[in-house]
Amino acid sequence: MIKEKSHSFNSKILLFGEYSLMKGSMALSIPFDKFSGRLTFGTEKNIWDKHFSRPYLIYYLKFLKDNNLDSIINTEEFEDDLDKGLVFECNIPISYGLGSSGAVVASLYNAYAKNHSNILLELKRIFSALESFYHGQSSGLDPLVSYLNKAILIDDFGNLKQMQIPEIKMQKNEGIFLLDTDTSGETQPLVDWFLKKYENHEFHELIQNQLITSNNNCINSFLEGNFDSIFKCSKNTSAFTFEHLKPMIPDSIKEIWYAGLISNEYYLKLCGSGGGGMLLGFSQNIDKTIQQLSEFQIHVLKF
Repeated sequence: MIKEKSHSFNSKILLFGEYSLMKGSMALSIPFDKFSGRLTFGTEKNIWDKHFSRPYLIYYLKFLKDNNLDSIINTEEFEDDLDKGLVFECNIPISYGLGSSGAVVASLYNAYAKNHSNILLELKRIFSALESFYHGQSSGLDPLVSYLNKAILIDDFGNLKQMQIPEIKMQKNEGIFLLDTDTSGETQPLVDWFLKKYENHEFHELIQNQLITSNNNCINSFLEGNFDSIFKCSKNTSAFTFEHLKPMIPDSIKEIWYAGLISNEYYLKLCGSGGGGMLLGFSQNIDKTIQQLSEFQIHVLKF
């Protein structure tokens, strides 16, 4: 029998805010219970010692100690449990933009935090530090959503708000979906590309005046539950990404991305940093879109 160290923590979907969040936009992220992860103890050393998560957990312990984060996490108990066969059982695809590292951090904080905070800003700050192991720089939003299992809104003043996911008013044939690109994406190189590009004045202005405006309009439309408005806003975001953030779109996806923009039947957008993983899609005819994109796995989302 496998002994659990923590309950399961869900993956997340960043509906809106990829890249623009780093430059002051709104963001909206929700838990996604199709995938999850939890800390458990393996039963046999010859099995758990070869578990895929073991090297990551061992190196993460070193990261905590080297960065004085043992003031937050009880590293002695963590290390003791590693010796007893601690592993992270997870079906969240890695490097897919679904928050696999956020679920790990949420699990570790739940199991080993010396003091558990319930203040959103403090939690976000703590999670930002704890998740920096994975991305170098982290907003802390992914583990926050996973830990609380609640939708989190960052408003246009930078305030954090827990919220209920609104009901989206859609016609029978309309839909919001995830598309599996069947390839993983590395976050850090793409973030580095974006930050370097942002140093260019013209690109800076495009982000501030076009992407952030489109992103915030999408979020406000989503909060109002207005699919027609969401669909129109998503076209602007999709077109901007195709023109100005093309390195974030896998080569295998560029044709169908462009086809959606031309036909106006569906629009695709990044769901996280891009480069692979999941994409978020909006369709006025979901059955037809599923047929058109039949070579890809589609997950229709319910709101």
